[in-house]
Amino acid sequence: MNPDLLRQRRNLILISLALLLSNAASLSIEKISIFGTEISVGNAPNFQACAWVVWFYFLIRYYQYLRQEGDLQIIKTAKSNFDAHSFAYVMRKIDKGALTGRIIVKCRRFGWNYSVMEGGEQPWDGAETETFSGRIPMARATLWWLDGLTHLLVHTPKGTDHVLPFFIAALAPLASLFF
Repeated sequence: MNPDLLRQRRNLILISLALLLSNAASLSIEKISIFGTEISVGNAPNFQACAWVVWFYFLIRYYQYLRQEGDLQIIKTAKSNFDAHSFAYVMRKIDKGALTGRIIVKCRRFGWNYSVMEGGEQPWDGAETETFSGRIPMARATLWWLDGLTHLLVHTPKGTDHVLPFFIAALAPLASLFF
């Protein structure tokens, strides 16, 4: 991970946690000590507004540096777990031990559909025909996506490195609404 991204990540997490804790614990800042010099805060709401401006700045900066990292393959990682579940489901559904073609799973307007495409008689003709098709229940698909996201967050560092800062940053304004 880029050192600049690490710095922006640290800043975003720190300001988000500070705002989260100050809102959740109803903290009010009266004095700030910088290098032994005490500064008293005269207008706490203005200080809080400035903290939110800094939070927004760090959120934008983290996003900008994260975008420079290129493709993080977050969705691809979660989707690979979803694909494993859906392909196993289709294989059980069509009751086939081996597959000579491929399985296509697509999200349609109101759910997930699958198609089993098998090749023509000759490998060079390239013609595929749909031999089976059906729907994947939405509850199963949702659970498989949640399982894929859980796998991403728990078993890979992508969750803590890239997703967690946004989650903590989102908690700060939510805490200010509810506390």
